[in-house]
Amino acid sequence: MEQRQKQISKLRRPFVISGAAVGASLTCWYLYNNFGRVTLVPDPIWTRFVNIALIMFSSIYVANLLRLLVEFIMRRKGHS
Repeated sequence: MEQRQKQISKLRRPFVISGAAVGASLTCWYLYNNFGRVTLVPDPIWTRFVNIALIMFSSIYVANLLRLLVEFIMRRKGHS
């Protein structure tokens, strides 16, 4: 049986890196604001870990969705 390798998009790496960069900057903003600048009592450590994981996941996920949208638009313009 012949196995086909799934073709990896050339835009995948730049979008994931940009999503991670946005996630890192949002994480820094969250931690800076959480250590007493905005709130009187900072979040517990486990809440910080969960929030940081959610921020990073959602940033990379949204970047990947944007990549799919850009690839879809590029394919549509190529066929027109």
